[in-house]
Amino acid sequence: MMAALLFAGCDSESGGDRDKFLGRYEVQEQSLETFSPRADYEVRIRKDLGTEYMVVISNFYNYDVDVLAIVEGNELEVYPQTHNIFEFEGTGHLSGSIIIMDYTVTSVQEGSDFFDRLRAEMTLKE
Repeated sequence: MMAALLFAGCDSESGGDRDKFLGRYEVQEQSLETFSPRADYEVRIRKDLGTEYMVVISNFYNYDVDVLAIVEGNELEVYPQTHNIFEFEGTGHLSGSIIIMDYTVTSVQEGSDFFDRLRAEMTLKE
């Protein structure tokens, strides 16, 4: 499944699509499970140096982890990936200088049933 996602991203024009996502963003995030806002925070999006069609989102979920995302046009896809005790997965859309991300965070820790579904508005900092 991940290989199919990686090959899908290869259709992008030699990384041109991802350049428009790069920068620092202020994030306003809300749980769609509890409908409560989370603390605002900042992420940084930079190029993944190993590919021409992926980016790294630093401090994703305000959790001090880097997640990889496939870029195609104005769309981002965070394919399922595990960091520490959480699995992250989601999609985003860039419109102007704002990215709207919908994603899930699931605990992979044995015995835990933690699950959250979130929406984040990421606004590029000037």
